[in-house]
Amino acid sequence: MATIVRREDYFDAALAILATNDHAGLKQARLCSHLEVTTGSFYNYFESWAQFKTEFLQHWLESQTLQLAAAARLEGSMTRRLRLLVEFACSLPHSAESAIRGWSHSDSGVHEVQSKVDDLRYAVVAEAVTQYLGSREEAERFARLALYTLVGYQQTVPLQDVSSLRWSLAYLLGTLLPAEEAAGLFPPDSFPPNIGTSGSEASNSETSNPEASDSEASNTEASA
Repeated sequence: MATIVRREDYFDAALAILATNDHAGLKQARLCSHLEVTTGSFYNYFESWAQFKTEFLQHWLESQTLQLAAAARLEGSMTRRLRLLVEFACSLPHSAESAIRGWSHSDSGVHEVQSKVDDLRYAVVAEAVTQYLGSREEAERFARLALYTLVGYQQTVPLQDVSSLRWSLAYLLGTLLPAEEAAGLFPPDSFPPNIGTSGSEASNSETSNPEASDSEASNTEASA
């Protein structure tokens, strides 16, 4: 019985191949083999490999950036919007996106779409943090730092567990949001010791009971 696939199945298969074989491994024969279909099935949907590449890149742009950004903008709470953006960033097909970025250095069409993806992701973050920073210029700097964090993570070899990306982005938000809001967005272990409520609590415990600190110091000197 012949395998029946949808147009979108070709795009999903391309992402899977990119994730394991880099862009040089994305060929028509490998794509059809991955889906267990003939080249005739491929040509039922695409007139040429060039058309497939164009449609694949547009699909990636829409599904992994435009739709996610639109969903985030529907969230009225700015803190929850930021959390959505972090979760969206962590859910991206990172290995495949690393391959696409490498591909963009040798293919002008891929480069154009990659640049658009970066610009759109940057813009939605800058928009979300503007109200906290008050300055558009500062918001743009923060958005670029967040984008650099994502891109740097995706280019790491070997690619680390996504929890390290979530931690890094949570760290950035911890420098931006009030401690109470930051702590409410992510589990306590999302933040390093001096960020969020854990850091402020440690600071408060040291300053709220100076006598205890003096006593500990005296005991240390006596034992010495």
